[in-house]
Amino acid sequence: MPTFTINDLMEILVVKAGLPRSAITADPSATLSDVDLDSLAQLQVKAEIEERYGVELDDEHPNATFGELVTLVNEGLSEHAR
Repeated sequence: MPTFTINDLMEILVVKAGLPRSAITADPSATLSDVDLDSLAQLQVKAEIEERYGVELDDEHPNATFGELVTLVNEGLSEHAR
């Protein structure tokens, strides 16, 4: 089963949301607003995760940390695997 990592999230942020490579972080407590991404970027990231991984992220976590996002995606992946 594929696993979603913080590196996967950073790649999506760079490619889809325009995050500068210099702003990449492995800090699981960082949020999208910490790296200066706006709500449009959040929508792009959600759409890409849904398309790429088939995991729908609800709107209950608008300020989720990167660690929480990774956990949410992995929980969704494990549910799909059942």
